[in-house]
Amino acid sequence: MAVILSVNKERGKMRIAIAGCDEVLLPLSMYRQRPLQEGDDIDLEEFEHWVLLHQYRPALDRAVGLLAARAHSRKEIEDKLRRSCYHPSTIEMVLYKLEKEHLLDDADFARQWVEARLSRKLGRTRIAQELRRKGISADEAQAALEDVSDEEQLDAALSLAEKAAQRIKPGEDPRKSAQRIAGMLVRRGFNWDVARQAIDRVLKDIDE
Repeated sequence: MAVILSVNKERGKMRIAIAGCDEVLLPLSMYRQRPLQEGDDIDLEEFEHWVLLHQYRPALDRAVGLLAARAHSRKEIEDKLRRSCYHPSTIEMVLYKLEKEHLLDDADFARQWVEARLSRKLGRTRIAQELRRKGISADEAQAALEDVSDEEQLDAALSLAEKAAQRIKPGEDPRKSAQRIAGMLVRRGFNWDVARQAIDRVLKDIDE
């Protein structure tokens, strides 16, 4: 048996501190079914089973709904379920079920993300950073990006550089123009070599 150390309400949720384990965050609807109080004794194994019994189906439905709207990484689903107050054991069970049913696949998500971000004319560096923030491993990110050619990246950088060059003011210092365009391309994730080639070609066309 363990002891409830504290029970505190915060933004429609109840934060319960239990001796010997991590804090538990329950939505008010669940807490009302089992209104624990400070000083109560609790069987941790039985309590975790009760939480899982009440949370698993709505948590699974929530995750499937998120995936129906768009592809998500494992970390994205995990984070959103955690913010919805689902217990860590419930979340792990849901993630296991989704992966077993092939509804959650980080490698497939990474490929879809790369395709979508390339259509927005972003560079490999920026896309790789985004994948890391979404919990995609370095190996999976590299695999998703390996088919992105230098020519494809140069074409995208050229398109952006040409649009930026249209805003060059008459008489503007070419070096200043080049620096501004380079900064824009680097922020969008293109490496310096691609950015330099795009700038050189665009400024050369302007001079001619």
